[in-house]
Amino acid sequence: MIDPKPLRLLSSLWEKLFLSKQMKISLSSKHISSVLHEIGTNVSLHHDLFSELTEKNDIILYDLTKVFTYSENINIAEKAWNSKILFQNQIGILMAFSSINHLPIGLEVFPGSMKETKAIRDFRNRIRQKDVGYIYDRGFTDYDLFQELRNDEIHYVAPLKKDSTYMDFRWVRWKRPFLYQDRNILWGRKKSDLGYVYFFNDPEVKGEQESTLLGHVRNDKITLDRFEKKKQVAGMIGIISDLDKDGIDIFDLYKGREDIELAFDALNNAIDADKTYLRSMDSIRGYYFVSFVALRIYFGILKRLREKELTKKISVDEVLFELSKVMKIREKNGREYFAMIPKRTEKIMGLFPEVFNRAN
Repeated sequence: MIDPKPLRLLSSLWEKLFLSKQMKISLSSKHISSVLHEIGTNVSLHHDLFSELTEKNDIILYDLTKVFTYSENINIAEKAWNSKILFQNQIGILMAFSSINHLPIGLEVFPGSMKETKAIRDFRNRIRQKDVGYIYDRGFTDYDLFQELRNDEIHYVAPLKKDSTYMDFRWVRWKRPFLYQDRNILWGRKKSDLGYVYFFNDPEVKGEQESTLLGHVRNDKITLDRFEKKKQVAGMIGIISDLDKDGIDIFDLYKGREDIELAFDALNNAIDADKTYLRSMDSIRGYYFVSFVALRIYFGILKRLREKELTKKISVDEVLFELSKVMKIREKNGREYFAMIPKRTEKIMGLFPEVFNRAN
């Protein structure tokens, strides 16, 4: 999490940390590979941990991504189309994220060609905690799955595709608008066989989407008739859920998806886990479990910055950079103390008193 490196470079990175003076471990590429393999074989322990991290009455956000693998002998790496329209060997990564504590609570590896709804079902069945609900992405619109959840008395929130048969505004009971991030949002809902369908009309987004559609007409990408049909749902978000709540509460839950999108961005960029060269499935599972732990640390720092309303002033990467300036000196007689600490670094240390008070 501090500085992602290829396995062969981890040893030199570790030697720069004070912790290396307190722990004698082997970081040879061969040893790390065997450790990752061992971690990857204990899948049941992974799910035990994920269950422990899941709080009662939590509403869990789910999302998936695909990552490339350059190894030919991974049995779940399968040719499939990805978001970049490339037909390559890839594996799937599914992540679960808590809407209560705003931390990732689970990560699973699955075959690259497996359907998203099947991956979701498999992952959900492995988590022991049952008193939870789920928030899905538009790609997870599976009405059979929602009916299963209703039968099991498990809550769900899922955005609808624009062409869904449930995107029907007739007989909608429109309610008083609410303010969300300085935008007025009109909302309403109606009952359905799967609970409630909530509708949210954002005039600003409507104008932007209509303008984009007109551009498509001008460039002969769609016809005027097609424009008229698409215009009807421009700026409109439909959400289906069994929950009986005010519109702003459902909208907040849906917008919480931004956290899991940020988590995948951190996984792929800050932690550099968007591709792998490992040669066995167990090693890949171990690698992504370790990446999950690193992601928990990353979001733990981000959570503290949010609590202090500092996200516009400092990033997680800046926190790590500033803290890298903290140097601890150990004299031959065993005496230990911190070297001179820059003022900005000292302020950042103050954000994590539970860490640095113990270190002192």
